[in-house]
Amino acid sequence: MYLKKTKLIALILMLSAAEVAAQSITGSPYTRYGIGDLTFPGTGHNISMGGTTAAESNMLYINTVNPACNTNLPLQRFVFDVGLDVKYTNTKSVSESEKTCKSTFRYLAGGFSAKPWWFFNFSLKPYSSTGYSASYTDSTNVFEGTKYPYTKNYKGEGGLNKVTIGTAFKFLKMFSIGFNGSVIFGSIEHNQTSTIARDGFVINGTEYPYKSTYYLNDKRVMHGMQGDIGLRFEKRFKSAKDSLRDALRISLGAFFNGKANLKARNEIFIDDQHTYFSYRYNGDTYYTASIDTIQNDTTSNRVKLPKGFGIGASVEIAEQLTINADYHTQQWSGFELPNDASKSKMRDSKYMGIGMQYVNSKYSSKYYRTIIYRIGTYSQQTYFQIDGHGIDDKGVTFGIGFPIKREQLLLNVNLQFGKRGTTDNGLYEEKYFLIHFNATLHDIWFVKRKFH
Repeated sequence: MYLKKTKLIALILMLSAAEVAAQSITGSPYTRYGIGDLTFPGTGHNISMGGTTAAESNMLYINTVNPACNTNLPLQRFVFDVGLDVKYTNTKSVSESEKTCKSTFRYLAGGFSAKPWWFFNFSLKPYSSTGYSASYTDSTNVFEGTKYPYTKNYKGEGGLNKVTIGTAFKFLKMFSIGFNGSVIFGSIEHNQTSTIARDGFVINGTEYPYKSTYYLNDKRVMHGMQGDIGLRFEKRFKSAKDSLRDALRISLGAFFNGKANLKARNEIFIDDQHTYFSYRYNGDTYYTASIDTIQNDTTSNRVKLPKGFGIGASVEIAEQLTINADYHTQQWSGFELPNDASKSKMRDSKYMGIGMQYVNSKYSSKYYRTIIYRIGTYSQQTYFQIDGHGIDDKGVTFGIGFPIKREQLLLNVNLQFGKRGTTDNGLYEEKYFLIHFNATLHDIWFVKRKFH
């Protein structure tokens, strides 16, 4: 009966994820540049531990970053993990501020052990997201000594998604190697509307106005492949009091993200309209026109996502306290987006995170002692660089895990508090609060039924 219930829960979670998959969680003006916000690629467990993903391997969780860390998944169990985000953001400049709240699907992941030495994993997650809306009025336009304001509106939406299938192998008990193959696909759309309206000439007491509207829609559709490789070393030291448990476990890990060469189709639509009103003066007809200039072009090009790598270490003490430390980087400084209207220049991204996890006793019959607590901190040099000014991000993380039925179902609530950017140099400061919910389900598979 419980097995049927857990399968039903897994189905509900997957359907919920699919329902919100098209939503974008970002509302940041920085997503105007490059390919938008890069989504953290780990699961909720990683989020709450300062974003550490490179070395820790746990039988409870799928690692969607380093495939070599999946070599401790239990036999005869299929592990599902699905995550959802709710994000509150306060964005402010020197003169104004705006608060937003958005929710979105974060990931769907799964994995299993085919043999004691052979493992598989898969995941569906966002790779990047674009979502912004801004407008302003400029009154510097002057015609015949009179200022005529014009209004500009900007809007962007979309993003890239990543579907991954991976495998990993354990050998010599201490070493693991893993490979991920991914398909990256999606579209990013930018819209710009500029409107200017001014009074025309006054002839015989009649006013003839003028209006001009400029509309630009730039949509980029992309798809391509990417390959990753992960390595991991693990050394266990058994407890002198209990030979079935580890007194100490030390892990070192590294992963390498290959370049992704995406095919891109750039669809540009421009509508430039000017409207004049005709009039007659002293028997002469002065010109009238409604000019509608439309440009609709489609070009093909390549978008090259850069390579990157990460390294990390993990120490687990007495199967109670786990401490992780990571460093990740990706070479965005050479990235160029063909036909990019923003002419943005990127820089290499760098990420450093530290996290800890504590559980009093995961084998205890007392429930409160099996609850898992997590904390972490991180500092990131994002790939955004606006007018020569880099945008940095830093914050703290917390998490708590509630095991159900001896860890067959684990419900996690993870919190992230952070700040990105600054109000200096005409930029924006973003203070955000992320609530991440994820559920990890261990379902028993690959068991031969016996009938008597």
